[in-house]
Amino acid sequence: MARKTTGIPGLDSMLQNGFPFPSAVLIAGEPGTGKTTLAVQSLFHGAKEGEKGLYITAISEPQWLVQKFLSSFSFYNQEVVEKGMIDFIDLGPTIVKNPSDMLDIIKKKIEQCQPDRIVIDPITPMIDLLQWRGETREFMHELFAYLKAFNSLVLITSEMSYDDISHSQESYMVDGVIVLSYPEEEKVRRKFLEVLKMRGTKHTTGRQLIDITDEGLAVQAGLR
Repeated sequence: MARKTTGIPGLDSMLQNGFPFPSAVLIAGEPGTGKTTLAVQSLFHGAKEGEKGLYITAISEPQWLVQKFLSSFSFYNQEVVEKGMIDFIDLGPTIVKNPSDMLDIIKKKIEQCQPDRIVIDPITPMIDLLQWRGETREFMHELFAYLKAFNSLVLITSEMSYDDISHSQESYMVDGVIVLSYPEEEKVRRKFLEVLKMRGTKHTTGRQLIDITDEGLAVQAGLR
């Protein structure tokens, strides 16, 4: 099976040397666990390897604000962005005005950019907004069918707890699920990463300790 290295220290060795390619991987966890950091760090790693990247967000934050946050990490490279190796797309205004146009816009952006790696961060606002319209299931099926037909690595972040994962549509539709958590143990919170599933991969199981520093996210595999 073809693979793409993750760009996350300690993670490749847990996944038989990288993410399956092509594939869609869900990065799940509660706010503050490191989902965006992991996904965008992998995106910039791909750009360093000569891949085209696309970052799609739906949180209605100005692009400069998102990039300002990311620029605090050493993996962020403004020159890569200026050269067009990574495109940043904000779907926030579209979601507010006409949620039904989301899927068509996502498809259009992907076809324009022809990316090797795609990050959707997070998918939660899209699901929440479509839920009351009764369009969530149809949207999810069409989105994932399209993404899987496209020859790329797709990382999708979603804000959910460990208990929510087994009840979520997206966890059944993706090829892999990675969950990030920060439980309190003896009055101290530590962050962990766990690979719940990964198609065609004999992956390391169990929670693995992670660190998030100025260099980004790293997995301390074997440490608990």
